[in-house]
Amino acid sequence: MASRAKRILVIGRRADVLERGVAALNAQGHSAVGTLSASPDAEFHAGDFDLITLGGGVDAATRARLHARFKEQNKDVMVLDVYAPIAGQQIARALRRSSVEGELGSAFSVTEGDEAAVARATIERACALRLEIYSYPGSALEPEVARIVDTSVTPGTHEFSFEKELARAGFMAVLTLNGEEHHLHRLQQHPG
Repeated sequence: MASRAKRILVIGRRADVLERGVAALNAQGHSAVGTLSASPDAEFHAGDFDLITLGGGVDAATRARLHARFKEQNKDVMVLDVYAPIAGQQIARALRRSSVEGELGSAFSVTEGDEAAVARATIERACALRLEIYSYPGSALEPEVARIVDTSVTPGTHEFSFEKELARAGFMAVLTLNGEEHHLHRLQQHPG
């Protein structure tokens, strides 16, 4: 199914990951540009893009500032938090939709308790849920993935406990609903 080419700004922190992502999007017929800039909102205007992606290496404070600033510049632009190992899936889904707001789930978070780490998510409609923790042991460039749960869930708030050390060693918690809707919670800064 062919769709209209989209104008996409890809914001990241690692040049090699950024280059691969931009090349893949351009190979799909989109008009993508990438930047490693600490102030992309000063160099680019959201009105020039259909989609702006913020990579997993962008810290939380910068991410919040960029979401707000780009929405000020263009209330209709989609601003999407992505994570390289699943970014292609995230972007493809966002481009099929008119909004990046979650349909099936929301309020995904991970907290550390006394005994364990706890992932929480609010589920809007019954769906298949998968929770995985991505980590980069040692100086690995490719992530190891630990699956915490893979189950069907009903509407409501759900909690899943897992080993605290897994959360401490992890980089990103990824909640996948019905195999296509992804919610991210960054656990720590990846050393690479």
